[in-house]
Amino acid sequence: MTYSPLVSVAPTMPNHIDDETHPEEEAFDLDGMLGRLAKWLRILGFDAAYPCKRPSEDRYFVTANKKVRDPRAIIVKGNDPVEQLREVLGAAQAIPRPGLFLSRCLICNIPVREVPRIRVLGRVAPQIHEAIHLFNECPCCGRVYWEGSHSTRIKLMLEKRGIIGTH
Repeated sequence: MTYSPLVSVAPTMPNHIDDETHPEEEAFDLDGMLGRLAKWLRILGFDAAYPCKRPSEDRYFVTANKKVRDPRAIIVKGNDPVEQLREVLGAAQAIPRPGLFLSRCLICNIPVREVPRIRVLGRVAPQIHEAIHLFNECPCCGRVYWEGSHSTRIKLMLEKRGIIGTH
């Protein structure tokens, strides 16, 4: 039996994520050169649209293009996506909220939702289905997320790099 590609992550969030728990004041449009940064913003639970050619209303436009002259533009200087993340959070004065960690689909940018275990039967490996009791799914692409060991490694790395505080 084959299983759909999955991302093993630990959503530490409310059972149901909607627009009320994802504040729109810290939303970002990223240009086509910043896909890895978009993923890191999504890991932290921020709305990070990618790829974008220009900023949308009421959103920050993140780019590496020094020629962009827009008051909502954040021009990143570094090449390392985690350093870019630090630049963006600082420029936007955005503070990651622990309850939103891994609460968005890393592919679609849509908030994930908790789903019953039975709904992922046959879509995840049997040993995962047996061991894990909380699953989340992207309502757009159907990607399944669950608490996995590398979510702890992500948090530790972000703490070590000073992006998030220790808990």
